Amino acid sequence: MPLFVIGVTVTSLRVFSRLERMMHGRSRALPIAVRWSMALCLGLAISSMMAGAQTLEISAAQVSGAGWTAQRLRATLTTSAQGDQLSLAAGVVQAGKRKLWQRARLRCKLDTAQGWACRQGFLAVEGSPWGALHGDGHVQLRQVGGSAQAMLALRAAQFGSARVQVQSTAAGQWRLTGAGSLPVAGLVHAFTLLPATWQTSGQARWQVRARGASWAKARQIVFALQGGQLQFSSPDGLQAAQGVALQLQGDGVYTGQWHGTARMRWTQGGILWSPWYWTAPAAPVRVQTRWQQTAKSWQLDQGSIRWPGLGQGGFALNWPTQGGVLRWRIRDMDVAMAPLYANWIKPLAPPGGPAAQLQAAGQVHFSVAGEGGLSALKWDLRNAAISSPGGQLAVTGVHSRGAWSRTGKTSDAMLRWQSAELYHIPVGPLRAELVLNPQGFQLQQPFTLALLGGELHFRHLAARWAGPRSGFSMRGDLRGVSMAQLTRIMHWPPFIGTASATIPELQYHAGDITTSGVLAAQVFGGEVRVGDLHIENFFGVLPLLRANIGIAGLRLKPLTDAFHFGYISGVLNGDVKNLTLLNWSPEAFQAQFHTVPVHGVSQKISYAAVQSLTRLGGGNGISGFFQGMFLRMFKTFAYAHLGMGVHLKGGVAELSGVATEDSGFVILQGQGLPRVDIVGYNRRVDWDELLARLKTAMHSGAQVGTGE
Repeated sequence: MPLFVIGVTVTSLRVFSRLERMMHGRSRALPIAVRWSMALCLGLAISSMMAGAQTLEISAAQVSGAGWTAQRLRATLTTSAQGDQLSLAAGVVQAGKRKLWQRARLRCKLDTAQGWACRQGFLAVEGSPWGALHGDGHVQLRQVGGSAQAMLALRAAQFGSARVQVQSTAAGQWRLTGAGSLPVAGLVHAFTLLPATWQTSGQARWQVRARGASWAKARQIVFALQGGQLQFSSPDGLQAAQGVALQLQGDGVYTGQWHGTARMRWTQGGILWSPWYWTAPAAPVRVQTRWQQTAKSWQLDQGSIRWPGLGQGGFALNWPTQGGVLRWRIRDMDVAMAPLYANWIKPLAPPGGPAAQLQAAGQVHFSVAGEGGLSALKWDLRNAAISSPGGQLAVTGVHSRGAWSRTGKTSDAMLRWQSAELYHIPVGPLRAELVLNPQGFQLQQPFTLALLGGELHFRHLAARWAGPRSGFSMRGDLRGVSMAQLTRIMHWPPFIGTASATIPELQYHAGDITTSGVLAAQVFGGEVRVGDLHIENFFGVLPLLRANIGIAGLRLKPLTDAFHFGYISGVLNGDVKNLTLLNWSPEAFQAQFHTVPVHGVSQKISYAAVQSLTRLGGGNGISGFFQGMFLRMFKTFAYAHLGMGVHLKGGVAELSGVATEDSGFVILQGQGLPRVDIVGYNRRVDWDELLARLKTAMHSGAQVGTGE
């Protein structure tokens, strides 16, 4: 028996070789599959003529065609009284550089009553992009008139189902139609759309129509893919999707290279791609583009996107397939600022930082391009607003336009707003002209903002968004700011008069503000100097301020008039060291204030102020009927020294004065007649209690008129 099988095989191959040479003269591109079919037909005829024939086998070590190679091909035909059995096997089959499978086997019943039909087939494939495949189906080949038709139907658990029909003419023209469904997990794995460790699920339905010439060359294709309940998740959970529904349609034409159009609709589901999360809007998101495949890249051009509730615009993309830098461009986008900031910009901000707390409104028209990173930006912002829920920042009527490039060229930009508030402090209109460079911007010329009845003059303003010291810096002057308005807004004790200041180099970086010099302000006839200023988390939930403050030449009369503390005249010096404010409330400091004699300035204090200082030191005021009656006869009292120290730590204030007396501390040291001294004995007091005493002292009664 084996010797007979070999003899039949050799005879068939000789006939096949002669037939191949004959057909080669008619069509140089005749597919090897057609030649094998003809050989099988011939073998079937031979085995029918030979009563003892039972098996016919044809094999080849390697067969190749236009862009594909197949190794270890073998076809075996077994005939018997029960029917004919066909078995096909192939080793490695490769298209271009991509291996379609490592090993494939097909076994079926052969019916030649009307053409060829391979029924009740069983297919096993190893090493495919889908993994190992096991399925069933059937193949039918027949000739109709001057054309041939082939139909393939296949079902596999990993692959889904497919039904493909091909019609060809003797000249090599062919048409293909196909449809089916497949699990998304297999599709993702086959085309390496996501990493192999990710979990995927869902089902996709597909349709395809194609036609071509010369038996193997495709010239046109139309395709459609529809996925439902698509899901994926990365091992760390930072990328995921749930319930996504997508529709993809497109076409392509080959004219030396492939090009065509594609359209996509996203209708359902949500996608998390940390830090972003998007959900499908009520109306579909639509994307369409023209595409082109070259030897070196995939190109998308003349693309457009419409995202209901967000905006619309165009895009282009160049994706190298053989190494290189991805180039992309988004052009002429018209977008609403509220969803753009909330869903696309805010997720990039550090959690809890100032940008993460902001809300935006308005419209923006922009174009942006990238090549290995952001390379160009052009914008036109119209009637925008920015605000924070806690009221730390509010800006309205914002307009801005400009262009920026990473290439090193400078360009102009403009920023203006109608009004603004910073920590509820109103700021007037702004119009600033800027010069942009690849690393940041700076002012073209100084500008001035109206502020609390005065003005804030910017001599320098610059920003840097690249490098380890990204942030902004400024220098300027504060002129004629109303202390009454400031103290009312900040809920401080009411001051009168105006304040002016010189602002040194002030720098902001990553939520922190620092100064490289001393901030000097003129108030109440003296000077307040703030050094070593450092504010952490300035726009955050719990800002932390540290500074050292020096006071020189402060006139007490306007100061005590502001606080309704009682009349005191004189000049005050002092300092506040290691000041720490958490959320703008004192946490710790060492403060010391004392009067200094100045020629031409009297040192006097009223009865009401004596009462206030007595309460501040822990007493209940001047006691005793006759003592009180006697002191009330005088409008003011002369004093030699006045001062007080406060050391705050852990919520407890330790008090001191200008001198010590027995176990107490002297707050006021009188002089002349009648002489009034104020001595405190309770050195340690709760900070909240001290604030309560100060509040009581400031509401101690009407000021005493002195005629000064």
